[in-house]
Amino acid sequence: MFRNLRWMPLAAVLALAVSACSDDSTSPVDPADFDPVATEQAVQDLQNRLDDDSDVMISLGLMSDALVLQPGASRVAPLTLDGAPAPFTAQAIRSYSASASAAEPVLPPELLGVTFEWNFLESHYVPTERTGAPANGVRFILYAIDPLTRIPTEPLTETGYIDLTDEGGETTTRIGLTAVSGATTLIDYFIDLSYAILGENDISVTVAAEGYVSDGQDRLDFVLTQSATLLGSTETLDMDFVYSLSLAGQNVSITVEMHGEFDFSGENPIEAASVQLRVQNGTEFVDFEMTLNADNSVTGLIQYNGVDVVYISGTEADPVFESATGEPLTTEEVVALLDLFDMIEDVFDLVEDLFEPFGGF
Repeated sequence: MFRNLRWMPLAAVLALAVSACSDDSTSPVDPADFDPVATEQAVQDLQNRLDDDSDVMISLGLMSDALVLQPGASRVAPLTLDGAPAPFTAQAIRSYSASASAAEPVLPPELLGVTFEWNFLESHYVPTERTGAPANGVRFILYAIDPLTRIPTEPLTETGYIDLTDEGGETTTRIGLTAVSGATTLIDYFIDLSYAILGENDISVTVAAEGYVSDGQDRLDFVLTQSATLLGSTETLDMDFVYSLSLAGQNVSITVEMHGEFDFSGENPIEAASVQLRVQNGTEFVDFEMTLNADNSVTGLIQYNGVDVVYISGTEADPVFESATGEPLTTEEVVALLDLFDMIEDVFDLVEDLFEPFGGF
């Protein structure tokens, strides 16, 4: 399930380490009480919102592509590694250390107040003389998107706009993003950047985002944190990601945590990484943890309210699930578990889309 994380280079050799999760509950839990199908059904609405291929999410990528083409708007958009997530490539982190200040404006003055519209001759957004853009940012007109070409339909059909604003101060860097269609706010979130110089070639970078995406009915709230420390002297990179997401008005949430250690000085840049998914439904929670060993064998653990309920073995490509009760899992239960594991990739895909405009600077 981890093979398709687009921004994880060489994911086939990813080493996952198990991280135990504590439980303060004193109530006894019977492993037989765990119902994978019921758990999957409880988060189905949330999972559907993660798989967001809407016009506005596609437009975030088109917007990022256009910003890369603008002179002076590429301060934090260095060359990437095989689709690695801006701003967390080794090159990206090095670029921060070369910057004069973390609070340097993210938009050049000549772009402030500019509106971008789609140009079929150029096949991308271009700056125009159209008014209405915020004084501290830029505006991109939203259009209906062709699901096959993933660009605006021809002729153009306007549906709204995306405003990207520089909300930073003298000592802070913050980007605000708001997408509006009619009277509906589809997206409203901010991205914060901070970093610390640890030494001549060492730097720590943290990027955080908080806000929501909506289709006008359901609203997905999220808090995302990505931090990385690059030790230039040893060419090693440590990363920590924590992503928390929930549907407004529902008592269901998911959290994905990841820690990775990367060594860019050798042939295999990935040393080790740990991934954990927590699915919480009211007072009940299910934790998914997995270890992919150097020989590609898999050992894993699923806990229900802090009690082991399923063990995982086999290989990454062909995992084997075994109930802690000794009873065989049904086909329906195995399918439900695989669907829940797929949420990890769904979360990473959504986070990549949300951070994509950051890569345009």
